[in-house]
Amino acid sequence: MNTTHKPIIGITCGEITSKTDPWTAITHGQSQTYINSVIQAGGVPLLLPITNDAGVLCTLCDMLDGLYLAGGNDLNPKLYGQAPLPVTTDYSDLRDMAETILLERALETHKPILAVCRGMQLVNAHYGGTLIQDLYASFPDGLDHDNSNKLKTLVDLSHVIRLQAGSKLAGILGDGEIGANAHHHQAIDKPGRGIVPVGWASDGVIEAVEMPDYPYLVGIQAHPESLIDVEPRWQQLFASFIAAAQQGKR
Repeated sequence: MNTTHKPIIGITCGEITSKTDPWTAITHGQSQTYINSVIQAGGVPLLLPITNDAGVLCTLCDMLDGLYLAGGNDLNPKLYGQAPLPVTTDYSDLRDMAETILLERALETHKPILAVCRGMQLVNAHYGGTLIQDLYASFPDGLDHDNSNKLKTLVDLSHVIRLQAGSKLAGILGDGEIGANAHHHQAIDKPGRGIVPVGWASDGVIEAVEMPDYPYLVGIQAHPESLIDVEPRWQQLFASFIAAAQQGKR
């Protein structure tokens, strides 16, 4: 079967350390749900290694038709001008560096970008925005944005996202609200330059952003790659991302 016409989508990886054999080498990997979301939408997923070699990363990025900034651990707060709070301990300077290089190259070459959870936060920090380092500490009476983790499920629709009418995202998913899971303890505080919030939880936490002045950049705080079967509208997000990547191949 000839699949060369399908757009290649680079998916950023996380660093995985063996708890049973901590002496072994760190593994670079990502959840199957990210891979499936690309394949189901008609793209070809390519997992991107974590390295500080800018030449390697730029070469890889130039091979791509779209960049998928995946979720994972926290960002180092130095990226948005803050010192880490006691709850912000799970971050990787190497991953931050690698993904920043990939993001900058993708932006330079106008590639479509889909940014999920940590990915959305990275984009915001790159443009000078800030994060709330711990939602519970800042908003103890707000929603539990880590509820899906507590329930140990990927497919929990813990809350809804209210979408901004007339936004790119509302045009993709439809106006109104959409169900979402909750796997995060941080969120965007001050939006970065050109970053426009277009989705909110009922407690006001920013759940989705886009860049109107960029061909295709959408950020989602939830994990829609896990929700396609329980909320099929999320498939439209991945379809739009792959369509934008396909358009860039022409």
